[in-house]
Amino acid sequence: MFIKKYYCWIIISCLFIMYMCSNGIVLNTFNLYIPEFAKTFKVDLARATGLAATLYFVLALPLPFIGSLLERYSPKILILTGAVGVSVGLFVMANAGSFQTLRYFTIIYPLFLGLAGLLTSMYVINNWFVRYKGIATGILLMASSVGPAVFAPIVGKWIKNLGWQQAAEQQAWICSILILVPALLIFSHPSHIGAYADGIEGTVPRQPRSDKSERKAILNKAFSQPEFYLLATVTAALWFCIGGFIQNQRNYQADLQLDVAKSGQLQGVFFFFGLIGKLLFGWLSDKFKPRKIMLLSVANMIIGSFFLWLSLKYKAMIIPAAVVFGLGYSGTFTMIQLYIISLFGGAAYGPILGLLTFVDTLCASLGVAALGYFRKTFGSYEEAFLLMTFLSLLSLIATYIINRRAEKISKAFHEG
Repeated sequence: MFIKKYYCWIIISCLFIMYMCSNGIVLNTFNLYIPEFAKTFKVDLARATGLAATLYFVLALPLPFIGSLLERYSPKILILTGAVGVSVGLFVMANAGSFQTLRYFTIIYPLFLGLAGLLTSMYVINNWFVRYKGIATGILLMASSVGPAVFAPIVGKWIKNLGWQQAAEQQAWICSILILVPALLIFSHPSHIGAYADGIEGTVPRQPRSDKSERKAILNKAFSQPEFYLLATVTAALWFCIGGFIQNQRNYQADLQLDVAKSGQLQGVFFFFGLIGKLLFGWLSDKFKPRKIMLLSVANMIIGSFFLWLSLKYKAMIIPAAVVFGLGYSGTFTMIQLYIISLFGGAAYGPILGLLTFVDTLCASLGVAALGYFRKTFGSYEEAFLLMTFLSLLSLIATYIINRRAEKISKAFHEG
């Protein structure tokens, strides 16, 4: 009885460990391998960086379909299938004997990650948490910072001392175990085991619905609202910046004359403050209106992007840029998820989340390619970081407009 009452926290712990490995360790340390791929297989750095762009692009493709599948089938089955495929993908990368094999990894891994990644995890959280949804989301998203905060320095040293393939193999064994085992302990909804949402008896969790006509009606209503397209603009612009920087940061740090070990240490700092930001903004969203905290997080992103630009001119700004952008990216990362729930968290949450996640993941892929292109064309990331600052400002404006519209609708409802 005690375990059932608090099984929601076992759920978040399992999702945390899986997300820490699949996204935190694998995706967020992948950039450390990119220069090594270029050297081993004798391709230019831009082509090697293209692997990360392909990875995000392929990850985006199935997300709208997965969002719909979540309303029809068991998330647990999808997660288990994804966990097995992700493990296979990791060993494909570790045993790559050619650049073409690495391309196979960028197809296999993200296709299965879509089943066991953020989209499915957020869906399960939305089923298991009501009162503590903000802090639960913050805890989950912390995982993508905990993973690289701990492992980026370790992976950097492994690559330097052991070579990238042995480093990748050790990473594959660790991550496979920590993805497959927790996947077995996850249940899709509290009602499946007679447990409680939030660990509080009597709390009514979200009730997923599978009525196709009802979902279609809700989706059509969402598509008719300007908020949906403004929110898509916000997520697209922010993820262009987030994904683009994370997968280009090793090249950026190489431009600052940092070797792979020092680069791993700096990324540890970056993701440590990302960890703090995710927990902080998740906690704030439970205390205050998510709309206001979303504005705060995007404003932080603007400052962080500008600090990155300054760090190219003044080396004293390298650490402040890592700290502020780490807080900024993690804050927006967390608040985007909670913002989507606050606006479209009803019966069609799965398909809407799938579509918006498709948009932001696709834009992350474009961000990786675009930042790499800017560096190759202009010889540095100056123009790229200015573009990130502009796009973050655009997101702030769009967020403000959404909030104003939401306030007017709420006011009219209460006055009526």
